[in-house]
Amino acid sequence: MGAVPVYLIVCLLFLSGCATERIQHSRDQQLKVFGIELYSPVDYRQIGESTATEEPCLKGYERSFDAVDVTIGYGFNGKIRKITTRNRSTSMFDIRPGMGLTEGQSRAVQAGFIPVSPVHYQKKDLSLTLLADENGMLFGITVEILD
Repeated sequence: MGAVPVYLIVCLLFLSGCATERIQHSRDQQLKVFGIELYSPVDYRQIGESTATEEPCLKGYERSFDAVDVTIGYGFNGKIRKITTRNRSTSMFDIRPGMGLTEGQSRAVQAGFIPVSPVHYQKKDLSLTLLADENGMLFGITVEILD
């Protein structure tokens, strides 16, 4: 009789671990930026023909890929903690550079983000920033892990 509760606890722990992985995988499917994934330890030094330039930042370092308009921020642990894209062929949470700010705001809310300001949104451990010009058009998007 004592083995049954232990077995159930082990099964529940195993299943909860799988659910966490499924949530993480689902989030990464919402990021369509050359296969780059948050929390990933992949050490990107080149994307396509674009070679990175690296600069230190307060939370680690950033690599900019100017030819493809993407910047990847790494934490001191070597994992991806921030992605910025200005590339119109990419999207994050169905928001694309080149669309109107109003549409981007609507899509951010549809993706479950809560507005903090007209261009800044949060959801659990994520921050989403819409980079807009004076004409109300998005020229970029940043998603970052909140510490």
